[in-house]
Amino acid sequence: MSYFDQAISTEQFLGSHKINTNDGISWRRVADGQGTHTLYHGSAGIILFYMELYLSTKEQSYLDTLRAAGDDLLAYVIRKAQAKAFITIGFYSGWPGYVYVLNELYKLTADEKYKSGALMALDRITAQSSALGDGIGWVEPIPFSDITGITGEREVIDLSVGAAGAGIIYLYAFREGLLADTTLAEKTADRLLEVGEDTPDGIRWLMMADMPFPFTAPNFAHGGAGVGYFLADLYRETKGQAYLDAALSAAEYIKTRTVTSGAGILVCHTEEQQPPSTFYLGVCHGPAGTGRFMYLLNQITGDTRYIDWLGANFEGMLSTGAPEQRSKGLWQNYGQCCGDAGIGDYALFLFSVTGDEKYLNYAEQTAKHIVNQGNDTAGLSWQTAEHRDRRDFLETQTGYMQGAAGIASFLLHIDSVLNQMPVKMILPETPFSYHETHGHLARS
Repeated sequence: MSYFDQAISTEQFLGSHKINTNDGISWRRVADGQGTHTLYHGSAGIILFYMELYLSTKEQSYLDTLRAAGDDLLAYVIRKAQAKAFITIGFYSGWPGYVYVLNELYKLTADEKYKSGALMALDRITAQSSALGDGIGWVEPIPFSDITGITGEREVIDLSVGAAGAGIIYLYAFREGLLADTTLAEKTADRLLEVGEDTPDGIRWLMMADMPFPFTAPNFAHGGAGVGYFLADLYRETKGQAYLDAALSAAEYIKTRTVTSGAGILVCHTEEQQPPSTFYLGVCHGPAGTGRFMYLLNQITGDTRYIDWLGANFEGMLSTGAPEQRSKGLWQNYGQCCGDAGIGDYALFLFSVTGDEKYLNYAEQTAKHIVNQGNDTAGLSWQTAEHRDRRDFLETQTGYMQGAAGIASFLLHIDSVLNQMPVKMILPETPFSYHETHGHLARS
């Protein structure tokens, strides 16, 4: 069975979780659960997979599905925006994800209502901001309180749940013509420059201002690699030297948080763990995320040391025996955020820009491992543990960042690359593109 066939089998699993709504369709997150709309867990992310299916096949049924899901998502966004309801500005779990998906729906269908919905979501991001220091920021309920038990409010900073992610979507909106200029992105960046912590090794950013628990993560989702990525990408549009200087300093800081692993290097998950013993491998805190930042810096500066670094970081990942050997930082999770699908996509991106077969071979190795771990009794699906600290809590999820849709997206991606007709919805926090479109829709 080809990787394409396995992606289609996963689509059958998704079909068994479909929900008909008053406005269109959605999907249950798990078999006995409810529908949700986020890019992380819900229909916004699943829509991305159906876009890829349609681009790969041109089959009308997939276009019908993503339109119906798009209509349901649009109705949700309109209801929440008109009610001025609070939704987080977290990139994957809130308003920014809706901006991206609805605008990509508009580009695919030319239906103006989706663009209008994207603009509504974009307006809500700004409406929820506060004037802080010389720029703008966001004060929100403390993230992950359901896990830590710590409640209250904090200024959120990072790419995944904070201001850097909002900045990335502002930059995307400018490039897409949804914003006339980069003013909002610059105001976001100016505040991030203020809350960065200067250290002898470079600038670092925490997940929140005045962190309520110890969690110093130097990597992509909740640390300096993600904030640095936004600042470096903003420099490409504005040529603001302060943004590039801060990004370069963040990269130097990250380099000091590495340890040798085999013939390569790995970056610690958090600095509180001494000596470092947990090294994530996925997008959130591993090479597949932090390597994006280093690649972007290479593209901006031409300095090949950033390519050398990400190559060594990839070798460090290989030294763990992944994907077959599961380490502390690669548990039973095969998804886009924390697991194999995100790593496999990253390997395919590296193959696309280097032509080095070792990356394609690793992507195939990863795809074969993922498929071997799947359950194909009712369409291909996977039991996964979303959180490393809850490895025994296994769920069979449908979503993109955590679930079957994101895994199937990788399987479709590798099939299209092997057929030399790459199709992939590339998110705005990713520097790779098959058509040099700043991470927009990649058409075969």
